[in-house]
Amino acid sequence: MAEPFVSFLSFLLKTQPDYALSHPRQKPFSDTSRQAMRKKITVILQRSRPTPTTDTPRLQRFLSIYTDYLESKLMNSANSEEEYSNPRDLEVRVHYLLKEVKELYNRFRDTSDRLSALPDTLITQILLYLPTKDSIKTKILSKRFKDLWLQVPGLEMHSHEPAAIHNFIATFLQRNRGSRLQKFKITYNGRNVCSHGNSEFIAGVVNRGVQQLDVGSSTLKRPLTNDLVHVNIYKSNTLVSLKLANVGMQNPPEFGVSLPCLKTMHLEDITTKDPLIVEKLISGCPVLEDLTVFRAFDDNVPVMRVRSLSLKRFCVKLSRARIIHGKEYAVEVDAPGLKYMNFGDNLSDRVVAKNLSSLFKVDIDAQFSFGITTTITVQMKQAIISDFLKGVSGVRHMIISQPTLESLYSWMNNGAFTKFSNLTRLEVSFCTVLLQRLPHFLEGFPKLKHLTLNLLYLKDLEPENLELTVVPQCLLCTLECVEVKEVATVEKAGKKRARYIKRTKVSKHMKKIWIEVVRYILENSLVLKKLVLCFSPVTNSVLEISEALPTFTIRSPGCEIINNLTSL
Repeated sequence: MAEPFVSFLSFLLKTQPDYALSHPRQKPFSDTSRQAMRKKITVILQRSRPTPTTDTPRLQRFLSIYTDYLESKLMNSANSEEEYSNPRDLEVRVHYLLKEVKELYNRFRDTSDRLSALPDTLITQILLYLPTKDSIKTKILSKRFKDLWLQVPGLEMHSHEPAAIHNFIATFLQRNRGSRLQKFKITYNGRNVCSHGNSEFIAGVVNRGVQQLDVGSSTLKRPLTNDLVHVNIYKSNTLVSLKLANVGMQNPPEFGVSLPCLKTMHLEDITTKDPLIVEKLISGCPVLEDLTVFRAFDDNVPVMRVRSLSLKRFCVKLSRARIIHGKEYAVEVDAPGLKYMNFGDNLSDRVVAKNLSSLFKVDIDAQFSFGITTTITVQMKQAIISDFLKGVSGVRHMIISQPTLESLYSWMNNGAFTKFSNLTRLEVSFCTVLLQRLPHFLEGFPKLKHLTLNLLYLKDLEPENLELTVVPQCLLCTLECVEVKEVATVEKAGKKRARYIKRTKVSKHMKKIWIEVVRYILENSLVLKKLVLCFSPVTNSVLEISEALPTFTIRSPGCEIINNLTSL
C-alpha cells in the first residue's frame, strides 16, 4: 500500500475524538470488546483484499492502522456493545466506511495535486494564514511538504510550556535566518513563560524585519511582565501591524519612537511607567490608520491624547469595573482624518473631541460616569458632555447605547440636546421609561432618513402610559425608513449594553406601550417609505400586530410595512 495513504490513515486516526468525550453519559467499551472488534475488522479486511504473496511489514502496518481507524470509528458511533453483534451488519458497516475513506482520500489527493502545482513561494504564503500547529500538519501531504512549513515566513503559536516554545522558536528562526518574517504571533497561557528569554526572541524578530507583531495573553487579566516587549520595538522600519495585550511596556528610549510603516495598532490592558506612552507611540507613526486602546484602570496614563493627521479609525474602552479613587482620567481626540470612532470610556472625567471634520460614523457606549473617582458638579458634567457631542456633531451615522441615552436623560428634559445637522442614519436603544422623551430626542436630528429603534424593558422602571405629542422636523420632512426592534431586556437600568444583556419576562402592559410607538411613527411620518417591525413571536402575539396595524392612520401614502419575527 502506498505510503501517502498510510500517512492519511494515521492522520484520520489522530483526529478521532475520545469515546468518553463524544459520549459523556455512556459507559466506555471494555478493552476486551475493542480487541474483539479489531479481530473481526481484520478478518473482513483480509477477505475483501487479494491475498498477498508475501507478508511484508509494510502491509502489516497498513492493516494495523486501517483496523485501528475503523475500530475507533465504529466504537465512537455505537451506543452499545451489542450494536455490531450481527456479523453481517458489521461487514456492511465496514464496507461503507471503506468506501467513505477512499472518497476522502481521493478528495485529499486532488487537493494535494492542485497545491503541488503551485510554486513553493505561493504555498508558504497560503500557509501563513494558518496557526503554526496546523501548518506543520501539512507535512503528511507529500515529501515535498515535509519541510515546506519551515519556509513559511511567520509564526503563530499558543503555549504554556516555556522550554518547548523556547526551543521551537530558536530552531525555526535558525532555519530561516536568511529570510524576513512577515508575521510573529505568540499567545501565552501562563505567567512563567515570560522568564525564559522570550523578550530576546521578540527583539530578534523585530530586527529581522517582521511586519505583523502580536504578543499577549489570552487568559491573564494583568500584565505578564514589565519587560516582555523589547525597546527595539519603538524603532522598526518594517512593522505594519502591532498588537500588544496584557503586557508591560518599557519606556521609549531617548531617541523617541519611529515606526514609519505602522498602520494598525492595538493596545489592550498594557501598563507602563511613562504616562505619555500612547501619545509618543502615535506621534511616531506618521501613517497610522487604525488605533484600538482597551485601557487598564492602573495603566499610569491619566491623559490619553490621540493626535494624528492620518488616523481613520479609533476605538477606546475603559471599564469602571475597577477604579483607583482620587485618580483622574481624560481622553483627548484630535484627528482631522478620522472616519469612525467607537467610544466606550466610562471613567474619564474629561473628554475632548475636536477637529473631527471627516467623521462619518460614531458608536457611543459610555455612561459618562464623571465624578466616580474625583469630585465634579452636575454643571461641569453637562458641560463636558456638551463639548464632546459638539465635537462629533458633524457625524452622518451614529449608534447610541441605552446606558449612554440614560446619561443624556437630564438634557432631554431641559431641551438642550446637541443638534446633529448632517446625521442621516441613527441607531439608538430606548428603554421603556425613556420613550416619553423620544420626540424631543429626535429634534436633534433634523435631516434623519434612517432610524433603527431598539426597544428594551427595564424591570425596575414601569411608566403607566405613553403620550407622544411633539412631532420633530425629521418625521415631517426627511425620515424614510424606520426599524423597530425588540432586544433582550434588563433588570437594572444602565447595567449593560442592550445587545449583551439577559432576557427577562416582559409584562403585557409594557409591550402595549411599544405599539403606541409604532402608532406614533405611522401617524406622524409624512415621507416614510418603509417600516420594519422585528418582534419576538410572543411579543407579536401580545401586541396583536396584525389586528392593530389596520386601525392606524398611515400619513405617508405607499408606505411599506414589514412585520418580521425574530428570536432573542
